[in-house]
Amino acid sequence: MHPTPALPEVEFPSETTSPSMVECEEFLHSVLDEALTTVNAARGFIALVDTDRGELEVRFTAGPDWTEETRRFRLTIRDFDPDDATQRRGITRLVVATGAPYWTGDVAGDPHYLRFFDDTTSELAVAIQETRSRRVLGVLNVESPRADAFTSRHCEALQRLAQRAAIAFTMVEHQAREEALIAVGQELGATASVSQVMQTIVAHARRILRAEDCSIFRTREDGESLTLTASHGWLTGQVGKKQYRMGEGLTGWIAEHAEAIRVTDPRSDPRWKGVLTEFPPDEISAFMGVPIFGRDGLLGVLRVVRRRKGLLAYIPQEFTDADEEILKTIASQLGVALDKAELVGKLLNAERMAAWGELSARSAHMLGNALFGVKGEVNELRHQLAEAPAPIQELLMAVDRGLGRVEHILEEFRDFVRATQLTLEEADCNQLVSEAVNETFPKRGPLKLELSLAEGLPPIAADAHKLKRGFSELVENSVDFQPEGGSIRVTTELIDTAELNNLVIAARARRYVRIVFEDRGPGLSDDDRRMVFTPFFTRKAKGMGLGLSIVKGIIDAHRGLIRETGVPGNGARFEILLPAKEEGCT
Repeated sequence: MHPTPALPEVEFPSETTSPSMVECEEFLHSVLDEALTTVNAARGFIALVDTDRGELEVRFTAGPDWTEETRRFRLTIRDFDPDDATQRRGITRLVVATGAPYWTGDVAGDPHYLRFFDDTTSELAVAIQETRSRRVLGVLNVESPRADAFTSRHCEALQRLAQRAAIAFTMVEHQAREEALIAVGQELGATASVSQVMQTIVAHARRILRAEDCSIFRTREDGESLTLTASHGWLTGQVGKKQYRMGEGLTGWIAEHAEAIRVTDPRSDPRWKGVLTEFPPDEISAFMGVPIFGRDGLLGVLRVVRRRKGLLAYIPQEFTDADEEILKTIASQLGVALDKAELVGKLLNAERMAAWGELSARSAHMLGNALFGVKGEVNELRHQLAEAPAPIQELLMAVDRGLGRVEHILEEFRDFVRATQLTLEEADCNQLVSEAVNETFPKRGPLKLELSLAEGLPPIAADAHKLKRGFSELVENSVDFQPEGGSIRVTTELIDTAELNNLVIAARARRYVRIVFEDRGPGLSDDDRRMVFTPFFTRKAKGMGLGLSIVKGIIDAHRGLIRETGVPGNGARFEILLPAKEEGCT
């Protein structure tokens, strides 16, 4: 038996100065050289695990007889089952599977040995493992032509060197992640498009966390569901099509509780529902998801999934504490980027609205002056043709109707310009809603009306005329889109800020009055919902498409919020939130 010399000190940069990949490779070469010296071995190598391919790849070699062909050696581990006695071949592969060291003093009689060199008699192999997760990164292997060349003391010495190699890998990986996060931040800082922001995030997160799929689920405006809005991996084709209800499955639970989840086998978790899976559930080896927060609350969920690769289940695939911190950091960057994109969008929209407002004001003024002159000339013409035959009188009436339509269009322009010019007084919201509905809803016809107004609502600060104009516009829309009959339901209620937890609104008051107008018409598609408050956008045969943009301007000026939350094909649903006046406030 050969004595084991003391383990030599191998210098390596401290953790405060993470090594580059070149420095890491130089260090690993020195580790391998020291291993041969320490245990008096003739030959050795370091092989690294490639989980994507399910292979062990020889990366560093030392000693005689290595060729370019043997240095490119790759050992398949994907289909290796350490519990199958018929497959128990390959010492290096066995160490990867078990994480335990293994040595033999007579390879000829060892059931695991795969011959690589003709002169090998003794072999010793130890795993290179992460300290916390125990994930096997590779194997440090040494050989000797002497029988019984290695002992437990040699094994302990080699394990200490393997531990140093693992630290080197971990430090390089940590540095690579830091650089990747910096790159993500830089890219997001230069990207304004929401879709580009999300696609950048999922691509980087998938790569950084070695996941097979990364997806983003955004909360819908109704606060009751989440929609898949970006994915890099197996779910890419489902973007925009799939949803979770709040609280449903692991993803819905994350959104409902605003907490992260990290599990190794999702099927064993009682919260698992299997609603939307990247691949068959029995192939999912690990799941991790974190909430995405913006300045006004929850924006969605960011999740990553790893896939079990064949029989590589013996290699730990779970996400670690460090992985979770990385994903939370990425989610935080995403939240900031989405807020920024939203603010940029609001700024651009405000600029567009200002431009449209100025255009409308000038157009209304110029056209109004011209129209006034035309109407005077038509009146003079009517006086001159008072005795003209019936066909001439009919033409004059047609001209009057045309001028009336022009006046209506000009009035829309003026309403659009004046929508945000308010004269506020204390008002009863229920009274305003009742008056607007009674004035607008047809007294006869196939439509049914349901009013459900909560009692005891606090007053609101309102421009009564403007608000009634907005409420009437919503009723008129419901009537126009249900010509064959249907129903309109109008409700009011009082809610407090705590009930707005999933609503993107900066809470300016402690309580809000909610007014909902819903019908059973065709509803709005997702594309129409995004455009519905945009000036000059309309699906109606008549009108300029300014009605709903005027309504939005009125509600915004009242420091409230309006949104459409209906289900496409099942009717429109416009929800309005107006801040309630608190006692003692003026």
